[in-house]
Order: sequence, then structure tokens, then C-alpha cells
Amino acid sequence: MKTNIAILLAGGTGTRLGADRPKQFLRVRGKTILEHAVDAFEQNGNIAEIAIVSHPDFLREVQQIVEQSSWKKVRHILPGGKERSDSSLAALKAYAGRDVNLLIHDAVRPLVPQAVINRVCQALEQHQAVGTALPAVDTIVETDGENITGTPQRSRLRRMQTPQAFHYSVIAEAYRRALADPDFCATDDCGVVVRYLPEQPVHLVDGDESNLKLTYKEDLPLLERYLSQREAENAPAGRQTPAERNGNLVRYTRRNLREMQLKMLDILIEVRNLLDRHHIDYWLDSGTLLGAVRHGGFIPWDDDIDIAMPRRDFERLLRIVEKKMSDRYLVLNAERYPNYPLMTTRLVKKGTVFVEEVMKDVDCPFGIFLDLYVLDNVADNPVLYQIQSWTAWFWSKLMILRAIPRPTLQQRGIKAKLIWAVCGMVYKAIKLLHISPQWLRMRCERVCRKYNKYRTRRMAFLPDTSPYWNVVDRARCYPLRKLEFEGRRMNFPGNIEEMLTKMYGDFMQLPPVEKRKTHTPSRLEFSKEEIL
Repeated sequence: MKTNIAILLAGGTGTRLGADRPKQFLRVRGKTILEHAVDAFEQNGNIAEIAIVSHPDFLREVQQIVEQSSWKKVRHILPGGKERSDSSLAALKAYAGRDVNLLIHDAVRPLVPQAVINRVCQALEQHQAVGTALPAVDTIVETDGENITGTPQRSRLRRMQTPQAFHYSVIAEAYRRALADPDFCATDDCGVVVRYLPEQPVHLVDGDESNLKLTYKEDLPLLERYLSQREAENAPAGRQTPAERNGNLVRYTRRNLREMQLKMLDILIEVRNLLDRHHIDYWLDSGTLLGAVRHGGFIPWDDDIDIAMPRRDFERLLRIVEKKMSDRYLVLNAERYPNYPLMTTRLVKKGTVFVEEVMKDVDCPFGIFLDLYVLDNVADNPVLYQIQSWTAWFWSKLMILRAIPRPTLQQRGIKAKLIWAVCGMVYKAIKLLHISPQWLRMRCERVCRKYNKYRTRRMAFLPDTSPYWNVVDRARCYPLRKLEFEGRRMNFPGNIEEMLTKMYGDFMQLPPVEKRKTHTPSRLEFSKEEIL
């Protein structure tokens, strides 16, 4: 059996894309287009070796990408030429004298599925030339430039893709003959074989619609969407509740998680329209902001939407919701529902049920929701700011412990057991002292609102997961900008990258599976008749 070698053609300059650098070096989902393409062949067990052919001006950049990667199959980085055929010839020269199979692939087709690569490799066991193609879905016509002169039979037409694969001797002989033709011009390697080696049949295998070629800027959103879908399919829906927890859980599948996300997206769109219509400031926040930048929409395993807004805008929003949307939405917060243990406000879609496992014993009308983070002014003085942050955080944690004596923790093992033991003792003390949830909420809110009568430099959601996490510098956050989330234009802070770096560090790096969290529902109903 011949050795299969993948040749990645990355010699283009990307002029049709309108970018300021070759399209193979554009970053999508935290990686260059080239990296996505090489990854596909690196991961395939039928491929023994990879060579990358680059434009001579960008050899160093390719070298840097290879050096920083964990690839083990890349053996050659070769200089290409002005035309695509020059790059193919560079690969032929590099493997001259070796009895191998060459799988020639456009590096700007980064989504080639493993199944397609496998089909090509299997076909090479019986055929000496193999193409990848899809049926023509539109009617193709012949013209004289202005008028239709013929209509080819669509069933006989195919749309060519890559990889295109050949026994070395076949493709080498086809190019030898082609170079003797002064009018030689080719757009793909199968075309060279068909024209200059007509006695050699080219066998076709099925391609894939996701194996698209990045050519124009309009291709980028579709490319990102395919990548998002693939990540969602390949990644676990999220870390489930650990074995120490009890209760019946709703296990997320890709289908019901996506349905959950789309329900939340509907809420976001309706609220966004309301906010824009009334000129109320807001922006995507926390994990939703991260998902928008890293994934073009939801983090594949995420099951909530976070937006942030200043206190004055939040209060305007609630008045409008209660006046115009009360038939469809419920405002869930600790002020309206004392048993609710969080300082966030949820806008809950009526007729739905979404009860987190950790909240299963809390008596509240939980449903599919939008999370609202209210930002209050924080002290400009560093010492006063620290006191304010830690005090608000303290009262908010007591609110949680009053309702949930065994909260969800990042820690595991002995450390988790010790923390739960302390939480249990605090819970018992709160109950013994008959401390009401209203009193805890009022103490926390008083601290949060302390500096709202002053025009301070920063604002924050103080009762967050940890102090100092969600802090906004007004001068850097504003002006807000419009970007896309799941194909819809939303408000984003002006300093997106700065905020995400502060929150998550290297935010383009996917976390390990064990740290991919969801809200872990114990009850989930997308539609339910209920009387509130």
C-alpha cells in the first residue's frame, strides 16, 4: 500500500477576499484558516505526511505557525509560485522519485471532513486518480456571452472540490505533458489529468457541502457557522453535576441544548428591539460576550445569555417590561420574590420551565431566561472600592447560603467537602438567627448603590462570582459598538478584548472539558400552560 501524503496549497494572496493579508492567515475561531486545514489531515489516520506549499513572501509566517503547533506530520514547507499549478509542481519536485500518493488540497478549504479524506484514501487503493465532487444543484447553461445557447444535462455535471489525489507517476506525467503546451492553464489538478492524460480515468467520490472554499468575504460568516456547528457537535454539551449530587437531571443533548439556546435568542431579540426603540444602554456581557467573539454566537455548551446595563437604564427597562411585556415575561429578582437567592435579575419567558439542579428546592417561578447584570457606581478611591466590593460580595454570598446550603463549587475532593462543611454551618447559623432574605438583600443593595449619587470613573456588578470581576471603565466601555451575535446585531462594549482578557485571560483558548459548565437543569420545559 502506497504512503498517503497531503499537500496543502497555501500560495494564494487572497486578493478577492479584500483582506489586508492572504486569506489562509485569517483567524477564525482562534486559529488561522491554514491551521484548521492542516489539523484535518494531521488528525486523519490514513495520512502519513503533510507538506505545505506557501507563497515565497510568507514562508517565514508558515514556519512560525508550524513551530508553534503540535503537528507531527508536517515534513516540508515549500515555496510555491504565481499560479496554482506552480505550487503543485513544487510538491511534485519535492517528492520526485518516491512511489507515493499525493492528496492535493486547497488550504483555504479548512473544513474538509474526515469522511471525505477517508473516501479519497480508500478510492486510491483501486484507482490512480481521484477527484472530490458534489452534484450540481442549479441549472447550468451555455451562452454566447449574452444569450443562452444550450442547457447541459444537470445529472452529468459536478462541482469539484479538493482533495484531489493521484499516484505520483500519474500526476507527474500529466504535468510533464502540460508543460510542453505553451497555452497551458489549469485551475485544478484533475483538470490537468483529464486534458493531458486522457487515457487515465479520474474516479469521483462524494464531497461535502461544508467543505467550502474561502474565496470572498461573504464566505466568512458561513465558514464561521460551519465551524461553530462542528465544535458544538464534537464538544460535550457541558460538565454535568458531579456524582456527589443527588436528583434527577435533564441530560443535555446537542438537540435540546440548541433548542434552549434558540429560545433564549428569541428573548434577547425581543428585548434588544425594546431597548433600541427606547434608547436604553445595554451590552452583551460575560459568557455571552465571550461566545460572540470566540464562536460568533453561543459558546457551544452554554445555556444562558448575559447582558449588562447601568442601574438607571435597568430601572427604565423594568418599567417598560411591566407595562408592555407583562403578558409574556416575568421579572424574577430578590425584591419581587424573596426566596430568589441571587442579586441578578432574570427576565423569564412565561410558559416555560427551567429549574437548575442547585435551585430545585427554591420556591420560585423559574423558566427560560435572560440574565440582567445591573451596574452600580463604585468608589474611585482604591481602599473604599475594596471595602465596597468585598462587603457586597459577602452579603450576596449569605443570600445564596440562606437558600442553598450546598452550592456548586469549582473545587473537588477534600477541598470541596471542607467548603461545603463551612457552608453548612453558615446556613444553620442564618436559620438559627432567623435572618430574613429581605434583610440580606437590602444590606447588599445598600452597599451596591452607595456611590450612585456620585459620577465615578467605574461601575460594576459587585455581587458577582468574585470581587473585581465585572468592573467597567466608562471611558473605555463607551461608545458602544454594534457587532453580530448569532447573525443579529447587538450592542458590545467599546473595549471588548480588554474586558474579556480581564475576565478570562487567554479568552480564545477553549477550556478543558471538565471546566465547561452549564446550569445543569433538573426540569426543562420549552412550553407549558401555567397561571401566574
